Amino acid sequence: MVPDSGNLLIVAAPGAGKTFLALVIAKTAAAAGRPSLLVLEEGRPRSMFDRFTALAFPPDAPVLIAHRKGVRLDDEAIRAKMAEFLRAHDAPVVVFDPFSSLFLGNENDTEAVNQAKEHVQRLATVNPRALVVLLHHTSKAGERGEGPPIYAARGSTVLPGWADMQVNLSREDTPRNSGLVAFVAQVAKGRDGETAQRFRFTLSLGKGTVMVEDVSAAVAQDKAQQVREVLASATAPLNKSRLAESVGGRKQDALRAIDAMEARGELKREGGGYILAPDTAKERES
Repeated sequence: MVPDSGNLLIVAAPGAGKTFLALVIAKTAAAAGRPSLLVLEEGRPRSMFDRFTALAFPPDAPVLIAHRKGVRLDDEAIRAKMAEFLRAHDAPVVVFDPFSSLFLGNENDTEAVNQAKEHVQRLATVNPRALVVLLHHTSKAGERGEGPPIYAARGSTVLPGWADMQVNLSREDTPRNSGLVAFVAQVAKGRDGETAQRFRFTLSLGKGTVMVEDVSAAVAQDKAQQVREVLASATAPLNKSRLAESVGGRKQDALRAIDAMEARGELKREGGGYILAPDTAKERES
């Protein structure tokens, strides 16, 4: 899911797992001999230490950490030091967490965000084999599941345009006191155009192990089942927009499920809306 090089944008609400995913990327890179520079502008020192401990980072991992150092993207001297790091290594990883702490301008100002993006992009071009990871918060509309996933990030749409790949995270519940942290990563933008992929990450804190499962098919099946249940209980055909809203969750996911079900012949249009196809309805009754 994570590219070897290029620009990766991770978008999520606070507490959804952005930093955990960034640390997993850095740990995986370290295992492959790739050094990382982590610019972390949030979190208390103790909580950050606990995260590294929970993920069982090797003490000799090639990781440089700038924690709450007041790094700003418009600081030319700081960018020069980062460029030195990028030039000094074959395929390094640089993590900026989060964008809002590295950029003090108006996130809705396209011109200002574009300037900040240019600073990051100039760093990325220093070493084409580098992976640059930028963490950003989800907008309120994105948290509600409104609009296309690629526009889930807060503020200007410049950053999704900059990214080679965008991943949106949502937190998953885990049993209390289980020592597990889980989240689902949806590919909102990919180099191959595929945006329906979803992967569940389950982190075992303390052991530092990470289990990754492709849940794309399961999520699609769940959404299709929700569409069936809504139509089975409806007293009249529902138009596409209302059907998607009744399903709940991210509207774009419901619309995608509706399109797929119609293509498979599971839905039938009637009176400007949708009903379950006769064969599908009979299967449910049996």
